[in-house]
Amino acid sequence: MKPVRIAIIILLLLLASLAVVFFWPGKSSEPPSISELGIPPAALQEAEPEIRYPLPQAQPASPGTEEQAIPPLPELGQSDVFTKDLLTQLFGEPARKQLLAPQQFIRRLVLIIDALPRKDLPRQHLPLRAAGGRFEIAGEEGAKVIASANFLRYAPYVKLAEAAPTDGLAKAYLRVYPLLEEAYQEMGYPKGYFHDRMITVLDHLLATPEPKGPIPVVKHVTQYRYADPQLESLSAGQKTLLRMGSENARRIKAVLQKLRKQLVVPQPVS
Repeated sequence: MKPVRIAIIILLLLLASLAVVFFWPGKSSEPPSISELGIPPAALQEAEPEIRYPLPQAQPASPGTEEQAIPPLPELGQSDVFTKDLLTQLFGEPARKQLLAPQQFIRRLVLIIDALPRKDLPRQHLPLRAAGGRFEIAGEEGAKVIASANFLRYAPYVKLAEAAPTDGLAKAYLRVYPLLEEAYQEMGYPKGYFHDRMITVLDHLLATPEPKGPIPVVKHVTQYRYADPQLESLSAGQKTLLRMGSENARRIKAVLQKLRKQLVVPQPVS
Protein backbone atom coordinates (compact mmCIF):
# COMPACT_ATOMS: atom_id res chain seq x y z
CA MET A 1 0.00 0.00 0.00
CA LYS A 2 1.46 3.35 -0.96
CA PRO A 3 1.50 5.84 1.96
CA VAL A 4 -0.69 8.34 0.14
CA ARG A 5 -0.91 11.64 1.97
CA ILE A 6 -4.58 12.20 2.04
CA ALA A 7 -6.24 15.49 1.28
CA ILE A 8 -9.96 15.84 1.10
CA ILE A 9 -11.92 15.27 -1.81
CA ILE A 10 -14.02 17.98 -0.87
CA LEU A 11 -11.74 20.35 -1.70
CA LEU A 12 -14.07 19.98 -4.36
CA LEU A 13 -14.42 23.54 -4.29
CA LEU A 14 -15.81 22.45 -6.03
CA LEU A 15 -15.08 20.27 -4.02
CA ALA A 16 -15.04 17.39 -4.36
CA SER A 17 -14.29 17.55 -2.85
CA LEU A 18 -13.49 15.13 -2.12
CA ALA A 19 -13.46 15.38 -1.80
CA VAL A 20 -12.81 15.32 -0.19
CA VAL A 21 -9.48 13.47 0.32
CA PHE A 22 -5.76 13.59 1.07
CA PHE A 23 -2.78 13.14 -1.23
CA TRP A 24 0.94 13.60 -1.94
CA PRO A 25 1.84 17.20 -2.81
CA GLY A 26 2.84 18.13 -6.32
CA LYS A 27 6.53 18.98 -6.69
CA SER A 28 6.15 21.45 -9.51
CA SER A 29 4.78 24.93 -8.83
CA GLU A 30 4.02 25.29 -12.54
CA PRO A 31 2.32 22.04 -13.57
CA PRO A 32 1.66 21.54 -17.28
CA SER A 33 -1.79 21.67 -18.74
CA ILE A 34 -3.90 18.54 -18.67
CA SER A 35 -3.19 18.01 -22.36
CA GLU A 36 0.55 17.84 -21.56
CA LEU A 37 0.34 15.27 -18.77
CA GLY A 38 0.96 12.28 -21.01
CA ILE A 39 -2.43 10.72 -20.18
CA PRO A 40 -3.87 8.65 -23.05
CA PRO A 41 -6.86 10.54 -24.45
CA ALA A 42 -10.29 9.02 -24.13
CA ALA A 43 -11.73 7.35 -27.20
CA LEU A 44 -13.61 9.87 -29.30
CA GLN A 45 -17.31 9.72 -28.62
CA GLU A 46 -19.47 8.91 -31.62
CA ALA A 47 -22.60 10.51 -30.20
CA GLU A 48 -23.56 13.00 -27.56
CA PRO A 49 -23.48 11.28 -24.15
CA GLU A 50 -26.82 10.81 -22.48
CA ILE A 51 -27.16 13.18 -19.54
CA ARG A 52 -28.01 11.26 -16.37
CA TYR A 53 -27.84 14.17 -13.94
CA PRO A 54 -28.99 17.57 -15.23
CA LEU A 55 -26.97 20.44 -13.86
CA PRO A 56 -28.89 22.34 -11.14
CA GLN A 57 -29.71 25.96 -11.76
CA ALA A 58 -27.96 28.42 -9.47
CA GLN A 59 -30.44 29.87 -6.99
CA PRO A 60 -30.66 33.67 -6.66
CA ALA A 61 -29.87 35.22 -3.31
CA SER A 62 -32.79 35.57 -0.91
CA PRO A 63 -34.28 39.06 -0.55
CA GLY A 64 -32.55 41.08 2.13
CA THR A 65 -29.34 39.05 2.07
CA GLU A 66 -25.97 40.38 1.03
CA GLU A 67 -23.84 38.24 -1.22
CA GLN A 68 -20.29 39.12 -2.21
CA ALA A 69 -20.04 39.95 -5.89
CA ILE A 70 -18.03 37.48 -7.96
CA PRO A 71 -16.26 38.77 -11.08
CA PRO A 72 -16.85 37.24 -14.52
CA LEU A 73 -15.20 33.90 -15.22
CA PRO A 74 -11.68 34.19 -16.62
CA GLU A 75 -10.17 32.00 -19.33
CA LEU A 76 -9.25 28.53 -18.03
CA GLY A 77 -5.53 29.14 -18.52
CA GLN A 78 -5.76 32.44 -16.60
CA SER A 79 -7.95 31.26 -13.71
CA ASP A 80 -5.39 31.01 -10.88
CA VAL A 81 -6.13 34.43 -9.33
CA PHE A 82 -9.88 33.91 -9.63
CA THR A 83 -9.63 30.44 -8.05
CA LYS A 84 -7.40 31.72 -5.24
CA ASP A 85 -9.96 34.40 -4.34
CA LEU A 86 -12.85 31.93 -4.49
CA LEU A 87 -11.04 29.39 -2.29
CA THR A 88 -10.28 32.14 0.21
CA GLN A 89 -13.97 33.11 0.33
CA LEU A 90 -14.95 29.47 0.92
CA PHE A 91 -12.30 28.35 3.40
CA GLY A 92 -10.58 31.49 4.73
CA GLU A 93 -7.08 32.78 4.04
CA PRO A 94 -5.17 30.69 6.67
CA ALA A 95 -6.67 27.37 5.54
CA ARG A 96 -6.26 28.25 1.89
CA LYS A 97 -2.56 29.01 2.35
CA GLN A 98 -1.91 25.97 4.53
CA LEU A 99 -3.89 23.28 2.71
CA LEU A 100 -4.68 24.25 -0.87
CA ALA A 101 -2.47 24.67 -3.93
CA PRO A 102 -4.20 27.16 -6.25
CA GLN A 103 -1.85 26.88 -9.24
CA GLN A 104 -3.91 25.44 -12.11
CA PHE A 105 -6.35 24.30 -9.44
CA ILE A 106 -9.28 23.66 -11.78
CA ARG A 107 -7.29 21.52 -14.19
CA ARG A 108 -5.75 19.61 -11.29
CA LEU A 109 -9.12 19.16 -9.61
CA VAL A 110 -10.83 17.78 -12.70
CA LEU A 111 -7.91 15.42 -13.32
CA ILE A 112 -8.01 14.06 -9.77
CA ILE A 113 -11.79 13.74 -9.59
CA ASP A 114 -11.78 11.75 -12.83
CA ALA A 115 -8.98 9.50 -11.50
CA LEU A 116 -10.40 8.76 -8.03
CA PRO A 117 -12.31 5.61 -9.12
CA ARG A 118 -9.19 4.26 -10.82
CA LYS A 119 -6.28 2.34 -9.32
CA ASP A 120 -3.72 5.14 -9.41
CA LEU A 121 -3.64 8.89 -8.95
CA PRO A 122 -1.33 11.35 -10.75
CA ARG A 123 0.08 12.55 -7.42
CA GLN A 124 2.34 15.17 -8.97
CA HIS A 125 -0.78 17.10 -10.01
CA LEU A 126 -2.77 17.01 -6.76
CA PRO A 127 -4.51 20.31 -5.89
CA LEU A 128 -3.79 20.12 -2.14
CA ARG A 129 -0.74 20.50 0.01
CA ALA A 130 0.65 17.57 1.97
CA ALA A 131 -0.65 16.49 5.36
CA GLY A 132 1.96 16.69 8.11
CA GLY A 133 3.76 13.64 9.44
CA ARG A 134 4.01 10.28 7.72
CA PHE A 135 2.03 7.07 7.39
CA GLU A 136 2.21 5.08 10.64
CA ILE A 137 1.52 1.47 11.55
CA ALA A 138 1.19 -0.38 14.86
CA GLY A 139 1.20 -3.95 16.15
CA GLU A 140 3.57 -6.88 16.32
CA GLU A 141 5.44 -8.29 13.34
CA GLY A 142 3.01 -10.34 11.27
CA ALA A 143 0.01 -8.51 12.73
CA LYS A 144 0.51 -4.92 11.63
CA VAL A 145 -2.43 -2.50 11.40
CA ILE A 146 -2.87 1.14 10.45
CA ALA A 147 -2.03 3.09 13.63
CA SER A 148 -4.79 5.23 15.15
CA ALA A 149 -2.21 8.03 15.59
CA ASN A 150 -2.07 8.16 11.79
CA PHE A 151 -5.62 9.50 11.61
CA LEU A 152 -4.77 12.71 13.49
CA ARG A 153 -2.82 13.96 10.46
CA TYR A 154 -6.06 14.30 8.55
CA ALA A 155 -7.97 16.33 11.15
CA PRO A 156 -7.28 19.72 9.49
CA TYR A 157 -8.75 18.48 6.20
CA VAL A 158 -11.82 17.02 7.85
CA LYS A 159 -12.40 20.31 9.66
CA LEU A 160 -11.92 22.17 6.38
CA ALA A 161 -14.55 20.02 4.70
CA GLU A 162 -17.04 20.46 7.53
CA ALA A 163 -16.44 24.19 7.94
CA ALA A 164 -17.40 25.21 4.41
CA PRO A 165 -21.21 25.34 4.09
CA THR A 166 -22.45 22.77 1.61
CA ASP A 167 -24.64 25.30 -0.17
CA GLY A 168 -21.57 27.51 -0.56
CA LEU A 169 -19.61 24.65 -2.11
CA ALA A 170 -22.50 23.90 -4.44
CA LYS A 171 -22.76 27.55 -5.51
CA ALA A 172 -19.02 27.70 -6.14
CA TYR A 173 -19.21 24.50 -8.17
CA LEU A 174 -22.01 25.89 -10.34
CA ARG A 175 -20.20 29.23 -10.67
CA VAL A 176 -17.03 27.66 -12.09
CA TYR A 177 -18.73 24.76 -13.84
CA PRO A 178 -18.00 26.05 -17.38
CA LEU A 179 -14.29 25.94 -16.54
CA LEU A 180 -14.62 22.44 -15.06
CA GLU A 181 -16.28 21.15 -18.21
CA GLU A 182 -13.69 22.87 -20.40
CA ALA A 183 -10.89 21.18 -18.46
CA TYR A 184 -12.69 17.83 -18.70
CA GLN A 185 -13.05 18.15 -22.47
CA GLU A 186 -9.41 19.20 -22.69
CA MET A 187 -8.48 15.87 -21.09
CA GLY A 188 -9.79 13.96 -24.10
CA TYR A 189 -13.55 13.92 -23.58
CA PRO A 190 -14.57 16.34 -26.36
CA LYS A 191 -18.28 15.75 -25.75
CA GLY A 192 -17.81 15.04 -22.07
CA TYR A 193 -20.39 16.16 -19.53
CA PHE A 194 -18.38 16.64 -16.35
CA HIS A 195 -21.34 16.85 -13.97
CA ASP A 196 -22.28 13.21 -14.64
CA ARG A 197 -18.69 12.21 -13.88
CA MET A 198 -18.76 14.27 -10.69
CA ILE A 199 -21.88 12.54 -9.36
CA THR A 200 -20.57 9.13 -10.39
CA VAL A 201 -17.37 9.75 -8.41
CA LEU A 202 -19.30 10.98 -5.37
CA ASP A 203 -21.42 7.80 -5.44
CA HIS A 204 -18.28 5.71 -5.80
CA LEU A 205 -16.71 7.30 -2.73
CA LEU A 206 -19.92 6.99 -0.71
CA ALA A 207 -19.90 3.24 -1.47
CA THR A 208 -16.50 2.79 0.22
CA PRO A 209 -16.59 -0.20 2.61
CA GLU A 210 -16.51 0.51 6.34
CA PRO A 211 -14.34 -2.14 8.05
CA LYS A 212 -14.85 -2.71 11.74
CA GLY A 213 -11.80 -2.31 13.94
CA PRO A 214 -8.14 -1.78 12.97
CA ILE A 215 -7.23 -2.50 9.35
CA PRO A 216 -4.43 -5.10 8.90
CA VAL A 217 -1.60 -4.30 6.50
CA VAL A 218 1.34 -6.28 5.15
CA LYS A 219 4.79 -5.16 4.07
CA HIS A 220 5.35 -5.03 0.31
CA VAL A 221 8.90 -4.11 -0.68
CA THR A 222 9.39 -0.75 1.11
CA GLN A 223 5.71 0.11 1.65
CA TYR A 224 2.51 -1.46 2.94
CA ARG A 225 -0.59 -2.95 1.38
CA TYR A 226 -3.96 -3.94 2.85
CA ALA A 227 -3.85 -7.53 4.04
CA ASP A 228 -7.43 -8.10 2.87
CA PRO A 229 -7.31 -8.67 -0.93
CA GLN A 230 -10.76 -7.11 -1.31
CA LEU A 231 -9.60 -3.89 0.33
CA GLU A 232 -6.36 -3.89 -1.66
CA SER A 233 -8.38 -4.19 -4.87
CA LEU A 234 -10.34 -0.99 -4.18
CA SER A 235 -9.82 2.22 -6.12
CA ALA A 236 -7.35 4.91 -5.14
CA GLY A 237 -10.18 7.11 -3.85
CA GLN A 238 -11.75 4.41 -1.69
CA LYS A 239 -8.38 3.36 -0.28
CA THR A 240 -7.76 6.98 0.63
CA LEU A 241 -10.95 7.13 2.69
CA LEU A 242 -10.02 3.88 4.45
CA ARG A 243 -6.58 5.26 5.29
CA MET A 244 -8.17 8.24 7.04
CA GLY A 245 -9.71 6.07 9.73
CA SER A 246 -13.37 5.14 10.22
CA GLU A 247 -14.39 8.32 12.09
CA ASN A 248 -12.75 10.69 9.63
CA ALA A 249 -14.19 8.72 6.70
CA ARG A 250 -17.67 8.82 8.23
CA ARG A 251 -17.49 12.60 8.62
CA ILE A 252 -16.20 13.11 5.09
CA LYS A 253 -18.93 10.85 3.71
CA ALA A 254 -21.53 12.94 5.53
CA VAL A 255 -20.24 16.08 3.81
CA LEU A 256 -20.16 14.35 0.43
CA GLN A 257 -23.71 13.11 0.90
CA LYS A 258 -24.92 16.65 1.63
CA LEU A 259 -23.05 17.95 -1.38
CA ARG A 260 -24.60 15.30 -3.61
CA LYS A 261 -28.04 16.34 -2.43
CA GLN A 262 -27.27 19.92 -3.45
CA LEU A 263 -25.98 18.92 -6.88
CA VAL A 264 -28.57 16.35 -7.99
CA VAL A 265 -31.84 17.58 -9.36
CA PRO A 266 -34.78 15.33 -8.32
CA GLN A 267 -36.22 13.66 -11.42
CA PRO A 268 -40.01 13.53 -11.95
CA VAL A 269 -41.56 10.10 -11.57
CA SER A 270 -42.82 8.87 -14.91
